[in-house]
Amino acid sequence: MKDVDKFAYNRTIESSPEKVMGELFRKLKDQSWIVLSYVDVKEIVEKNSGKLFTPYYIINVCRPQAAIELLSENYDLGLFLPCKIVLRSRGQGTEVSLILVSRSDRDYLGGNGKTAEKYENELKAIVSSVEP
Repeated sequence: MKDVDKFAYNRTIESSPEKVMGELFRKLKDQSWIVLSYVDVKEIVEKNSGKLFTPYYIINVCRPQAAIELLSENYDLGLFLPCKIVLRSRGQGTEVSLILVSRSDRDYLGGNGKTAEKYENELKAIVSSVEP
């Protein structure tokens, strides 16, 4: 197990980051998640450094009910909100990653991670449903 697998869920999809992002946005909306913003890291790096960079997006998503439940348990969980999903070009495909807040809740904040796990599982199911 790679270290990143301890705190993140990862899936590689054989499709372009832009296509994956479009499909992911649609599926998130269908499941009552709100896309608050996205950051095009490639564009920012290239514009400000002049160096070429591979496609890399950071997507901030929120489900208001999740925020209410998590913050009701522990305000420090707000450090992990909104939920982040990262898409990056990986060979011929796109790697999609999301942080496992439940691990941080259990390991560092003294919680049991159950509420965070519930919403992580929703996000994992959405990511798993994205087709190439």
